[in-house]
Amino acid sequence: MASRDNIITAFAEWTAFSATRSGCQIKKKEMVYPLIRTPAYSQIFHGGPIATIEFDLWHRRNTLSICEREPVFPIGWAAKLINVYLKTKVYLAGEGRPGLIDSIHPPIDNELWKGIQLEYRNRPEIITKTHTVSRIKEIASYEIYTEIINGCRLVAADRGCRLIEVEELWQGTVVSPISSPDVREI
Repeated sequence: MASRDNIITAFAEWTAFSATRSGCQIKKKEMVYPLIRTPAYSQIFHGGPIATIEFDLWHRRNTLSICEREPVFPIGWAAKLINVYLKTKVYLAGEGRPGLIDSIHPPIDNELWKGIQLEYRNRPEIITKTHTVSRIKEIASYEIYTEIINGCRLVAADRGCRLIEVEELWQGTVVSPISSPDVREI
């Protein structure tokens, strides 16, 4: 019988892989799954409490290790793989060291940028950080990525939520109503 951890890990890997289907230059599972498995996750899942600074150093080191393994993979996509994986394992499944849930980053993509823009368009101190670039593939250095995350931290502070919960602004499931004069209710 499969253990809960095996099921959660498989699902977390699948969600990270699924995130590459839109706009990522690498889409083959034979190439993506090894990248998802590159980070040393055991360092943040086992042990005593973890502080945000320790997590951020771990995140940087492991994002760069994905890029070293696959040089055509930009920082933005490497970070997104880690962030989607951790959103599933840590935020949804409740796994990881104490404090980890307060440290993980939201997955950065166009739909999150749209939501932040809609909500904070009149807050230049946020927009200038979160919208340093406009596409994931343009996050070409970890310094650019850090600036975006720092902007997301401002959003989280404004909303009184965890950093990962900035995800509530994600617009990927927003559907505009169909308005056609020919549509009648049955």
